[in-house]
Amino acid sequence: MAGKPQFKAVCFDWGNTIEIGTPAIVVALQRLWKQFFPKVRAADILEASQTAWTELVTIVPTRKDLKDMDMFRQKLYARQAEIMARELKVDPDIPDWPWVVNDFFNEEYFRNRSWRIPRVHARVLRKLRAAEVPMAVISNDNDPAQLPKLISDLGLTGFFQTEISSSSFGFCKPHPKIYLAALDHLDLRADEVMFVGDDYHNDYWGPEQVGMFPVLFDPNKLHIKVKGIFRIESLDEILDFFPDIE
Repeated sequence: MAGKPQFKAVCFDWGNTIEIGTPAIVVALQRLWKQFFPKVRAADILEASQTAWTELVTIVPTRKDLKDMDMFRQKLYARQAEIMARELKVDPDIPDWPWVVNDFFNEEYFRNRSWRIPRVHARVLRKLRAAEVPMAVISNDNDPAQLPKLISDLGLTGFFQTEISSSSFGFCKPHPKIYLAALDHLDLRADEVMFVGDDYHNDYWGPEQVGMFPVLFDPNKLHIKVKGIFRIESLDEILDFFPDIE
C-alpha cells in the first residue's frame, strides 16, 4: 500500500493476537457492567470503554513498574472503572468500587475461557512463511512450557525464528529487554521489525520505546478513539506492508 513503510520481519504477541480467546474482552466488560447496572446498554458500555482508553494510553509505566507490572495494571484498570462509571453516569454504592470491579472482571473474563486460531490468522502466518518473512513471538505467561506446547500442538513448529516467553526469559512486556532479545535473535534493527499485538502497553508502547513499528490489533474497536496510533481490526491487514505477498 502506497506510503506505508516496509519491514523485514514481524514480531507477534500470542494471546488475543494469534490465538483468540473467548469471551472477548469487550463481551466480558459488557457482562460485568450489566451485572451491576442492568439498564445500561451494551453499546454505551463499549463507548465508555473507548473513551476510557483515550486517557489510559497516556498513563505509562515507570522504571519501577517495568520490574513488576501487576500493581500498574491494577491501577490502570481501576482508573478505567472510574472513567467508565463517569461516562455511564452511574455512581456505584460499593466501597472501593474501582478495585472491586477488577476482581469481578477477572472472574468474568477468565471463567470457562477457550482459545482458537481463526482461519484468517493461520492464513496470514502461512503467507508470511511462504514469503520467507522472519517471524517471532513474545508472550507474557506464567509457565515456560506453555508457549512451546501451544505452538507444537497447533502445528506451527518452525514458523517462528524465536519464541520468547516471559516466564523463561525473566522479564515481562513491556520491559525493553524482552523486545531487544527478539531483535537479537532476528539479527535486525528495531526499525526493520513490525510488532503486532492487542495490548496497548505491552504491544504498542513497549515496542515503540525500542524503535520497533507497533501495530495495535484492535478487532473489538476498544482503541478506536485513540489518536496518533496505528491500529488494525483484521490481522491480514499487516500483509499490506509486504507487497510481494499475494
